[in-house]
Amino acid sequence: MARKDIFTMSRKELQRLEIVKRVQKEELKQVEAAEYLKLSPRHMNRIVIRVRAEGERGVIHRLRGKLNSGV
Repeated sequence: MARKDIFTMSRKELQRLEIVKRVQKEELKQVEAAEYLKLSPRHMNRIVIRVRAEGERGVIHRLRGKLNSGV
């Protein structure tokens, strides 16, 4: 039986995921997706690569769940 992970996403991350899925289906170009999400094309490319490697979890912010350093 396959294990299912449950993780929380913000609305912003859900929106990013939907756009990345459209890029992967070739419904949108990465440049158009970057403009829509107000990101640089380079950052959009990094997100697409990360989603390809990690799946849906790739859009979640890396600092989620980390303790604040108190600075």
